[in-house]
Amino acid sequence: MNTLDLCADTPLVQMTVLVRDWCAAYEAGIAARAEYQTLARRKDAGSELMDLARERLDRAEARRAKVMLKIERLEETLLRQS
Repeated sequence: MNTLDLCADTPLVQMTVLVRDWCAAYEAGIAARAEYQTLARRKDAGSELMDLARERLDRAEARRAKVMLKIERLEETLLRQS
């Protein structure tokens, strides 16, 4: 496939971007979970820090779920077209 064949609005490009976004959200979730767990083990971690870490983890997981929903919708669209 020629790179000129890849238009920004093609399903292949859309899927590539979505998968990249999902991977970024997944990695952000891993980092946020590690931070949260590290804080949970610390006796001197304040509740405010714990709340911020939990919020960061929740946002990363929500982002990952949102991107996965977009991937699933695009897959459904592609399956209906074929």
